[in-house]
Amino acid sequence: MAYAASYHMQLKPRLLSIHDPLSVMVLLLTVCQFLWLPAESVGATNKMHRLAMDAIIDYRWRLNPHFPKRTRKSTKYIIVHTSECDLKTTLKIVSAGKQDDFKWVSRGGHTHYVIARNGKTYRILDQKFKAHHAGRSMWNGERNLNRISVGIELVGYHNGDITDSQYKSVGLLLKILKNNYRLDDRAVLTHSQVAYTESAKLVPYNKRGRKHCARNFERKRAGLWPTWSYDPDVRAGRLQPDLVLTSIFYGSRTQTAATYPSYVIQRDRTAWQVAGDKYNSPDTIYKLPGGLLISGNRLNKKIGWDRIPVGTEVFIELN
Repeated sequence: MAYAASYHMQLKPRLLSIHDPLSVMVLLLTVCQFLWLPAESVGATNKMHRLAMDAIIDYRWRLNPHFPKRTRKSTKYIIVHTSECDLKTTLKIVSAGKQDDFKWVSRGGHTHYVIARNGKTYRILDQKFKAHHAGRSMWNGERNLNRISVGIELVGYHNGDITDSQYKSVGLLLKILKNNYRLDDRAVLTHSQVAYTESAKLVPYNKRGRKHCARNFERKRAGLWPTWSYDPDVRAGRLQPDLVLTSIFYGSRTQTAATYPSYVIQRDRTAWQVAGDKYNSPDTIYKLPGGLLISGNRLNKKIGWDRIPVGTEVFIELN
C-alpha cells in the first residue's frame, strides 16, 4: 500500500510556520501551558483546542471501508500505546487492518490517533466511534475498554524511547481530550496497565501482562500528574500481578519505566512476562547470551521454554 512521501519526510530545522501542522500544535501547546484563562474565557480555550485539532493530519480516508463504525456511549479512559513498528507499518495496520499468512484478520480502526516520531499527529478514526485498540482489557472491574476509551498510538517500541516531539504532541492531545470528556489524569492509562490474559494451559489464571506496550511512557513528560499507586484489579483479586509491570508502575518512586531492563530474561522474569502473548510469535526474536538468534515460533523446539538462558534478550515485532 503506497503512502504519500510527505507523511514520512523528516522535519528540518526552520521557523514556526502556520502552514506546518506540527508547528501549530507546538505553538498552541506553549500557549495552553502558560496562558491563564478565567472562567469566562472557556470559549477562547475551546477555540484554541479546535485549531489544534485542525492541525492534525486527517488520515480517515485510509480507513478500511469494511470497518464497522459504532458510536461509544461514554468515555472514561484514554489508553496510550506504543505501536511496536515504524510509521508506515503503523498507519497501514491501524487503518487497513492486520494480516496473517496474507489473509486479513481485522478490518482496521485500531486506534483514534497516531503520533509519529517527529511529533506529527494523524487522525485515524473519529473519536466518537469505538476503536479496536484495547483488546482483552480490564480496569477497576470494567472489561472491554474499547467501548469506553480513546486510543492513542505512539510510533515506537516499548523497550525503546519516546521522543520529545511525541511527548509535546501527546501532551496537547491529552489536554484536549481530557477537557472534551471531563476526565482527570487518573483516566490516562497505558495499554500495558489494562491488558490481561485469561487462564490457559501456559498461565492457569487470569493475569495482568498480556501486553507490555507503552510501559516506557513517562507521565510527567506528557504533563500528567502521578496516578494510581496500585492496580485495582490485582488488589481486588480479579487478576494475578505481572511482576515486571508492578515494579514499573507501582514500585518504588525512583524506579522509572525508561530505565527498567525488562526486555531481558531473568530467573524471575519469563518469556511470557517479557513478551506477553507474543512470546511465541515468529516476529519475536530471542538473542541468547552467546549471540544465537531464535524466533519465538522455533524456540520451544530448539531449546524449550524452561531452558531459556538467563540474560537472553527479547526483541518484539522486529519486522
